[in-house]
Amino acid sequence: MAYVLYDEGKKIGEVVNWTVIPYVPVYKNILGKIVLSVPKNDECSFVSPKPINRKANLIVIENGIIEYKLVIKSVKGSTSILAEIASIKKITKN
Repeated sequence: MAYVLYDEGKKIGEVVNWTVIPYVPVYKNILGKIVLSVPKNDECSFVSPKPINRKANLIVIENGIIEYKLVIKSVKGSTSILAEIASIKKITKN
């Protein structure tokens, strides 16, 4: 599968080691009541082909089919990225 990274519409290149960490809702005991917690947005981690700025507006496109808008949580060594997936959208071709 090809995962291509874009920053504000400019192609950066293909990412390496794309991994998604899904979060699911869980039941918690809060003050004696069992409550279903709302899951956080899924996270992803990957290695960028070029250095990334912490303030970058990143989008990853998977095989030209699915678009992931990302919010960066941390950048290590300017290329190892941990981000939250803000939205997932299927790309339709006209």
